[in-house]
Amino acid sequence: MILTLSNVVVQYHINGFGENVIAAFAVYFKAENLLCLPIIAFGQAMVTFTGQNYGAGKIDRVKKGMWVTIAMGLIYTITTGILLLVFSDPLMRLFTNDDAVVAYGELAMKYFCPFYFILSIMHGLAGTIRGAGKSVPPMVVLLTSLCLFRIVWIQFILPTFHDIDGIFVLYPVSWAFGAALMVL
Repeated sequence: MILTLSNVVVQYHINGFGENVIAAFAVYFKAENLLCLPIIAFGQAMVTFTGQNYGAGKIDRVKKGMWVTIAMGLIYTITTGILLLVFSDPLMRLFTNDDAVVAYGELAMKYFCPFYFILSIMHGLAGTIRGAGKSVPPMVVLLTSLCLFRIVWIQFILPTFHDIDGIFVLYPVSWAFGAALMVL
């Protein structure tokens, strides 16, 4: 619910940049699901894997599983990110022929795709920590980085930008903040 509230606040500010930006985000986020949903699934799989091995006292397997999961996530996000960047124009044109919408969608991809690997680290670590029986720290980190940080950014940092770049840069910065907190 809180993440949805944060997204509503961000969407409100996206709406202020006009219908082309709104449409570009709608189209882009359809393509983004190709990248994000598997990363979230890797993190969720780590919950079960960690829980079973942590419960059996096999901490070495937990550590190995965490590193393998993060490596798989890195390979997946880097490969998929490159493919999304290379094929950004035809991918966007699957959903729209409006050149302005395509341009904003491609700009979003240039900001987001190089940094999706950060999400694989964040979700891999979160799944490992949850599987070890500590569900509150990952929840606090994700709420802080993906919700509170974004709302603070929108209120205090975004006004210093004069275009959509302030929204675009928000996402990778919030992911990096979340990953750093998760490491800690």
